[in-house]
Amino acid sequence: MTEAPRLIAALCLLVVLSAAGCTSGGSSGDPVQPGDIASEVGVSGKEISLGELSPLTGLASVIGLPLTRGHEVYFHYVNEVLGGIGRNLDEGDRYKVRLVTKNTNYTESGHIEAYNEIRDQVLMIAQSFGTATTKAILKQVNDDKILVAPASLSSEWLPEKYLITAGAPYPAQFVNAAQYLEDQDSEVKAGIIYQDDAYGQQGVKGLELGAREFGFEIIARSTFQPTDTNLGGQVTEMKNAGATHVFLTTTPAQTRSILSAGAQAQYAPRWIGQSPSWTGSLLQSREVTYMEQTVWVVTDASCGWGDTGSGCEGMQEMLENIQKFAPDQQPDYYFSFGYAQAKIVHEVLEKAVESRDLTRDGLVSAFESMPRVDMGGLLNQISFGPDCEDRIPVTASTIWRFDPAAPVGLAVEKDKIDSPAVEKLDFC
Repeated sequence: MTEAPRLIAALCLLVVLSAAGCTSGGSSGDPVQPGDIASEVGVSGKEISLGELSPLTGLASVIGLPLTRGHEVYFHYVNEVLGGIGRNLDEGDRYKVRLVTKNTNYTESGHIEAYNEIRDQVLMIAQSFGTATTKAILKQVNDDKILVAPASLSSEWLPEKYLITAGAPYPAQFVNAAQYLEDQDSEVKAGIIYQDDAYGQQGVKGLELGAREFGFEIIARSTFQPTDTNLGGQVTEMKNAGATHVFLTTTPAQTRSILSAGAQAQYAPRWIGQSPSWTGSLLQSREVTYMEQTVWVVTDASCGWGDTGSGCEGMQEMLENIQKFAPDQQPDYYFSFGYAQAKIVHEVLEKAVESRDLTRDGLVSAFESMPRVDMGGLLNQISFGPDCEDRIPVTASTIWRFDPAAPVGLAVEKDKIDSPAVEKLDFC
């Protein structure tokens, strides 16, 4: 080869290398160049805005306030300890998270109004509190193609393209509770007190399957409205019917009324509540001895507050971050749920940055490409994917008994109950 062809070949090679950028940032997991990341609504400079729709006043605020604070503490950790969103970005190029929080007062109209106030300001909704309230915005969510993380374990979310599930669906809780009663050879005459909306129907769905599978009868049903605080009449209905086990699809205000009325009526069935039925403030009730004898609560998590043993590594991280960012925070089930939910949102955002697409479409693609998220015991392992079947999480439950010595008033009765009957629930 003469000198001229060699020179031409060398120049061509230089052009090819220059076009490729001559960097190592092209493959997944390698450093991402910040200018390569697409963005749109909800991303301004190096800041990502996320929406929070939660009841900060009213009866449900006993859940909404600590749950929202769980989000706040987690994203303080992301911003101040991890340096922001973008593990494979240089620290100075990472995105800080800003939470845009609106009070919904746990009403459908309040939820719709709050959503409309922030829908054009945020990249996604990191918390949408409630089952019926989230259903109230679902058409708008689908029209806006915005990813939403409901603070609700409704089984209705699994087929929805834009909704991020955060744990085993509510119906699985009551099926697993029925399995435990079967394992104990309990004689069951079941009653159910449930909120008269989409949340309440989730409890009914689970209990009806449990009754069919394990051969007991539901002999009494009674409903209430979310604003009701006196459920003495519903308790009387259960007592008069002779219910030995009463399932509660309630929130804490109604649970408090039910337990008070049951104690006063000297009616002591086994009360079995879904996860939103409980709050640690019930420790202050005058009916402590009564609750020790009668109360079970079913949840998705198997790690109690302060449990940092094997399989509960997420609890250790959470407690350390409480010390840093919220040292006055008392033990609270909903705080830990909020913290865990924020962890899921964080992983979606990280995947979107890795994929160089911080648009709403990019977040949906990131969500659909995540096969699992390890929750460190705060919740069961979460599964995601493009289809409903890919999104069914681990469906095991833990049954907790009331224990006034425990941090949130609950101690493990039986953990990791995963009834084969759960597979008969029509999630998809």
